Amino acid sequence: MKTLNAIERQELISNLRQTLQQTELIPPLPETARKILLLRNKPDANLDELVKIIENDPALAAFIMKYARMAIYGYGNRITSVTHAVSLVLGFTTAINVTLGVASSGCLKIPNYGPLGRVRLWNDALECAQLSRELSKHMAKKQFINTGLAYLGGLLHNFGYLLFAHFCPKEFSALNDMAAQNPDQDIRTLELKHFGVTHDLLGLYLLKAWKLPEEVVMMAAKHHYPNCTGKHSEYVKLVAAANRLLQKDGKPDNDATSTLSALLQDLGINEQDAEAELQKIHDCQDELRNLAQELIA
Repeated sequence: MKTLNAIERQELISNLRQTLQQTELIPPLPETARKILLLRNKPDANLDELVKIIENDPALAAFIMKYARMAIYGYGNRITSVTHAVSLVLGFTTAINVTLGVASSGCLKIPNYGPLGRVRLWNDALECAQLSRELSKHMAKKQFINTGLAYLGGLLHNFGYLLFAHFCPKEFSALNDMAAQNPDQDIRTLELKHFGVTHDLLGLYLLKAWKLPEEVVMMAAKHHYPNCTGKHSEYVKLVAAANRLLQKDGKPDNDATSTLSALLQDLGINEQDAEAELQKIHDCQDELRNLAQELIA
């Protein structure tokens, strides 16, 4: 696809904005994801209710079982049921957040491959979610951070790509190709230059329409602006720090408005602790890639 000219770019922006302002046009959460979100917001939710929802979706159940059997958890094939996976390994909070993310993405069409394809996005999402959660445990003011929301925000912060692919498949395909041809180029710069719209703006509209927690919405909307202040800024800095650490593996989510060292200092996280958590992610990268591949099966 050729680059859009100024008139075509403005027309794309105008059409997208009109669509986004009509929230009924944004694909609603699939039924399984809706049930999980309702359960997540239920004060007295219990493990049995979550297990029942997961078991009613065979693909989701298989994913959760494989997730819980990762070597990092040390249980392997001893996990023989969804109940074991949730109760012994993942815990209720992580299980509900990862299943919410996996179930919600099913309503959005996106190419499977390429640097912005479903496999790569899910691989990066799983890494960022896990790293965001573990970094939050090292924060100086960790008592003010919900580790479950840190995980969910890390998982969903790039979901704007899915909405762009859903509404503008040809343009997204072109962006995916550009990202492949320019691996060192800031992806957001490519978005603005060629299409005049960015994944963080789209993520804001999508997660708000799905009525996800404010903290998670802000992580999607502001992760390229880690110097932001005010409500939920710690969550934004957290996902930005996780992305900076993961960029050492060439992640295409670059932004130089704040250095990694500065972010970690703001969060009160020791750099050695951050490196140790990053190493844990590196140690299970093959398993995370396999999990991401499972999501297109």
